[in-house]
Amino acid sequence: MEFESSRGERKGERARNKRGAKAHLKGREFEKKVARWAKRRFKTNEVKTNIFMYGLHVKKPYEVDVWVHEERLLGLEEFDTWIDCKALESRVKREHVQLLVAKAGDIKAAKDEGKEKFYFDQLAIASTSKFDDDALSYANEHDVACFYYDGKTFNLENKARWAK
Repeated sequence: MEFESSRGERKGERARNKRGAKAHLKGREFEKKVARWAKRRFKTNEVKTNIFMYGLHVKKPYEVDVWVHEERLLGLEEFDTWIDCKALESRVKREHVQLLVAKAGDIKAAKDEGKEKFYFDQLAIASTSKFDDDALSYANEHDVACFYYDGKTFNLENKARWAK
């Protein structure tokens, strides 16, 4: 028989909620760290965290952890980069990269239909853990930059054409 507290929580639920809140806070802190790094890496002040964008095929918006907007050639070229942040205990898997690519494609479809103002020219994942080989292979195929944060620096782990 499971115990319920006066708040209606089941035994162990409160501990799980605390762990979830702690992980959420760790993720948000990492997103802020990535945003500060992105300002330096991309030499821009146009960096925002936690923006929401709609895809063509979803009812709820996607959350973009870090959005970087760059202007090059005196404003003649503009580039928007989506950096997906992963504060994981385990390695980043192929599925993480596939999901990012699919979401970005859905947002591009929404832009093409006039339902969003812009789409992402460049995709990246910044992670506190390493990437497995399949994730790096898929990222290379789809030009997704993979950055591993070792606690001090962000290191490019693959050969994304745009992230040299």
